[in-house]
Amino acid sequence: MRVAIAGLHMECASFLPGELDYAGFERAARRGGAIAEAFAGSNTAVGGFLAVLAREGIEPVGIVHADGGAAGMAADDAFERYRQEIVEGLEALGGSIDGVLLHLHGAMVTPGRTDPDAELLAAVRAAVGADRPVVVAFDYHGNLDGDGIAPATAAFGYRLSPHTDMGETGERAADCLVRTLRGEIRPVMAVAKPGLMVPSIFSATDLVPLSGIVAAARACSETADGYVDVSVFAGFSYADVPNCGFSVVAVTDGDPTLADALARAISGEISERRHALYAPAPVLGLDEAVLHAVHRARTAVGPVVLVEHADRANDSTHGLRALLRHGAKRTVVPSLWDPGAVAAALAVGPGAEVRLQVGGHSGPLTGGPVPLEGRVRAVFPQLRYRGTAGMRAGTPVDLGDVAVIESGGVTVSLTGKSETAIDEDALTQVGLRLGDFDIVLLRSKTHFRAAFEPIASEIILMDTPDYGPADLTRLAYRHVPMDRVFPFVEDP
Repeated sequence: MRVAIAGLHMECASFLPGELDYAGFERAARRGGAIAEAFAGSNTAVGGFLAVLAREGIEPVGIVHADGGAAGMAADDAFERYRQEIVEGLEALGGSIDGVLLHLHGAMVTPGRTDPDAELLAAVRAAVGADRPVVVAFDYHGNLDGDGIAPATAAFGYRLSPHTDMGETGERAADCLVRTLRGEIRPVMAVAKPGLMVPSIFSATDLVPLSGIVAAARACSETADGYVDVSVFAGFSYADVPNCGFSVVAVTDGDPTLADALARAISGEISERRHALYAPAPVLGLDEAVLHAVHRARTAVGPVVLVEHADRANDSTHGLRALLRHGAKRTVVPSLWDPGAVAAALAVGPGAEVRLQVGGHSGPLTGGPVPLEGRVRAVFPQLRYRGTAGMRAGTPVDLGDVAVIESGGVTVSLTGKSETAIDEDALTQVGLRLGDFDIVLLRSKTHFRAAFEPIASEIILMDTPDYGPADLTRLAYRHVPMDRVFPFVEDP
């Protein structure tokens, strides 16, 4: 057997200015055999695909996999070029492949499209015909609906956020494909939407009551007599699209009634718990949060983790400016995106004194550049590595050029490419040790929890006037059906 593998993956915050063009996607694109070289053994959906195909003696046939990360919208031209490449690749393979495994996000948006993932899935189905199975692995933050995923034979989502189970999700999808090809199962799907959107910080699956709902969905999958798989998707609330918000996808073996009942049951539980799911933990204002962190750090055992969650481009400066203003000590700010500031630091080299204007360049709400005076501690031209643990285990990471600046009691690592700091690799790969700091300022939303929650003395969620606020009613949605979704209406 031969199975085609393709992917186009991006989480798009509609309200951010700018678009990711084709060249931006190409920086992380892989084709043909390079897909297996990049992802084999990694905790990624494609890594999971490859593990199952290898175990079952099935040949993977790579077409293209491109990942735009998390940013603003994708350019229409970029989407169209990758859609064409995937379709033409499948058409060229013709009858030589037995099925298709796709890795999509579910929250891609372009200026002209509110659901390009669905458009791509439909194009793939048209290219391979009605009989060959097409199975998709989606991100847990995908915005899905029944019409959009109908062309798929089956769809699966990460069960956890932080996404420590991406590889496992790829294995679930590939296992379904293999069993379908062998005639062991006949997958059918059902989708239910409870009418709820939540801020990303509260999509973490270890938060109560979401943890119990996710566990119930997993139990449906693991305790059923026959083949059952239930995925809970939290959706991505910063993509302004008609199908935004939670969804539940159930896959069964030829039993649409059971699939519908399972999806509706979990969806009903989500709807009933909507108030608790929308705001399960306190969020502090900027100065209140920073002052609390500075005070707490004086006596804390373990780092105080300050989360600037509303940042969407890894360059917001509200938190850094407040930390400098309040005289924070033994504080680290990893992975602040600013190619210009990095270039200036590399030009003078380690040990030099610098006066830089850093961050705040991606949009008017990011806080604007912050003056940073200090010493260049280290520089790392073209820093690339593979993640060492957790969610990014085995995954290629490319930070571009990196410079580490010490300014009084605050140490900042500046990156040439935007990449969210979610684990200790963001420190150790640039010569820093977490034990040397009392406060860590992160821009992650949920993924930091896998590495930092077990060791943090406290996690402080901090709201800032940026593009991803905790209060979703502050956003000027145009496509979200606000008459049918909580928090915009009380009873969806």
